[in-house]
Order: sequence, then C-alpha cells, then structure tokens
Amino acid sequence: MNVIAFLSQKGGSGKTTLSVHTAVAAEATGERVCVIDADPQESATAWASAREAGTPIVATAQAGELDAALRGP
Repeated sequence: MNVIAFLSQKGGSGKTTLSVHTAVAAEATGERVCVIDADPQESATAWASAREAGTPIVATAQAGELDAALRGP
C-alpha cells in the first residue's frame, strides 16, 4: 500500500485541493484510492458528498486515529 500525505499547519495552503485531485488522477490510472480527511473542517468529505461519482472514497478520521484508519476495518 502506498500512502501519500499532504500536510501543513497553515490553513489555505491547498492540501484538500491537492489531495482530491491526486486521488481522482490516481483512480483514473486504475489505482484503488481512499482519501482520509483529518481536517476538522472536513472539506474533502464535503467534496465527496457533492460529487455524483461514488469514488474515490473519502473517510473522516481524527489525527490521532490515522494509524487505525490506514489499517482499515
């Protein structure tokens, strides 16, 4: 499993935009993709809810839950 993280303490730096666009591009090449939204604003989660496409999947997790979220159910 490959993990790509976009991290910055500064708000408005483009983390969500980079994340969701990278996820869509990776999925278009046949990769299985899941975005884990750890931002309290849950912008990626809102993005996924507004899309007609059901993928890529966006899961919401607190920063302290990332290890468990990466392991999956």
